[in-house]
Amino acid sequence: MVYSPKDPELKSYDIYGVCSTEIELDVLTGQHHVCRVDLLEDVGNSISPQIDIGQVEGAFVMGLGYFTTEQTVVGNNGQILTNRTWNYKPPGAKDIPIDFRVKFPKNNPNPVGVLKSKGIPFR
Repeated sequence: MVYSPKDPELKSYDIYGVCSTEIELDVLTGQHHVCRVDLLEDVGNSISPQIDIGQVEGAFVMGLGYFTTEQTVVGNNGQILTNRTWNYKPPGAKDIPIDFRVKFPKNNPNPVGVLKSKGIPFR
């Protein structure tokens, strides 16, 4: 049976995450270095913890790139001018924090999730 987002059998639930980031910032030049990241993500009972950790780390690094290297330039007519792959500046290996800690809360099952896990639910 195929489920749709409006299926009454699907229950919504909340997912929480907390992050603390330590950076070094040169206030004169604007240069920065991410020294350490501590991230706590609510995943319910993780089915595959190493894969989930990789997904959380990847999402953080992409968000870091979005806020530190990408620029959205909008023209006078409201059109986004930086919507091409040549303008996309993803973080490199040296941009990833060396001290990167991802933890999942223990004993936090999701009673309505697949194998008591959590993912991004339909809203």
